[in-house]
Amino acid sequence: MLHRRLSFALKLGLSFVVVILVAVALVYFMTAHSITGRFAAYNEQTREQTAHQLCGLLAEYRLRTGTWFGAEKLLFNQYAIVVNGQLIVRRTSLVGGDFSLTDENRIVVASTDQDKIGTQLSKAEVAAGYPIREGGTQIGTLIIDNSNSPLPPAEEEFLYSAKRSALVGGGIASGVALFLSIILITQVLSPLRLLTRATDSIAKGDLSHRVTLKAHDEFGRLGESFNRMIDNLGRSETVRKTMTADIAHELRTPVTIIQGNLEAILDGVYPADTETIAPIYEETLHLGRLIDDLRDLALAEAGELRLSKEPTDILALVNQVVETVNASLENGSRVVVSAPEEIPAVPLDPMRMRQVLANLLSNALRYTPSDMEIRVEIEVWENMLVLRVIDHGPGIPENELPHLFERFYRGDEARTRAAGGSGLGLAIAKQWVEAHGGKITASNRSEGGACFTILIPIA
Repeated sequence: MLHRRLSFALKLGLSFVVVILVAVALVYFMTAHSITGRFAAYNEQTREQTAHQLCGLLAEYRLRTGTWFGAEKLLFNQYAIVVNGQLIVRRTSLVGGDFSLTDENRIVVASTDQDKIGTQLSKAEVAAGYPIREGGTQIGTLIIDNSNSPLPPAEEEFLYSAKRSALVGGGIASGVALFLSIILITQVLSPLRLLTRATDSIAKGDLSHRVTLKAHDEFGRLGESFNRMIDNLGRSETVRKTMTADIAHELRTPVTIIQGNLEAILDGVYPADTETIAPIYEETLHLGRLIDDLRDLALAEAGELRLSKEPTDILALVNQVVETVNASLENGSRVVVSAPEEIPAVPLDPMRMRQVLANLLSNALRYTPSDMEIRVEIEVWENMLVLRVIDHGPGIPENELPHLFERFYRGDEARTRAAGGSGLGLAIAKQWVEAHGGKITASNRSEGGACFTILIPIA
């Protein structure tokens, strides 16, 4: 459970420390191993050269004297020192280790091991040595054994100094890396702390808090995305509050009418006859339609709206809706249809699409003068069906176009409240068109009036 209580800064710092120590340790051991190996290779090369030089001197000595007697003088470095008045003579091997010199019969004639002198070595032991030749004939062998020979003090000091320098360099590198790590951790945690404080403020309901990050890296982009998210949350919260108020208003109106009329009937103010009950019944129908519309919107926005798609003759469907609308008008036919002769069948839900078209025609009739017609145009663009509803009304104010398909949006409150409607028609139309994989847009025509365009895939 300890790792859960550690802060992110401490975890990050410990991670950097572990990585730095491991990296420095690896570099140190690799450097020390490399130095030791290269130094051993250098010593071996030096011994090879020394051995070849000594073999040349020994061959010359044998040629000059005709014997190996006294040849050991060429293999030792002899010096004398005085200690407490006494003269002490010491000898050191010139080959840097133990050696043996044999004649042509493998008899040891000189050696650092006195017990070997006069003995005969095996062919395998002689084969590992350096041959001494006179002309083309081997007259002796110099055998060097450095397996148990310690390094000279100077060489030991050199290796120790090199390893110590590598260790000091690793320590300095660790300090610099740790310092840079602290700076990096500070730069990483600073924006995270700002985001954490902002998140805490938002969790408490303060949507006015914003994050200001000067960085132009991923943290900067994260800060910008965070601020956009807060803006979207603010807008969503505003929409939610407005929608809640609108829903309460829309439900309150029919409920108030129903309640008032029923109270009047119960108090004997109104008679309980058909004329009195009919308006109450109409209000219950309006209330039911409003509830159904809200349910359909919720299903569509949740992606759970079920469509009963089937290949549909779109021209026949449009004509049916237009005939129904024209039959309900007092001033005769005002809606006309323009379409090509052949239109392929479109897979869609006929009932939903009739409601979409009826909503658009209802809006168009509401704002179009009674002496002006409304036109429904059908076209086919490649694999898309294009359906337009064009009116000759006053058009749509530019500032209202972006909000036209929002639920409960009705622009001019005085005009639209008087005209009736719940403000859900266009929002429902948009959801149903998009459920078909299509798109609906609204625009103003240059010659006047509004145009609603529906795009639906044919296949």
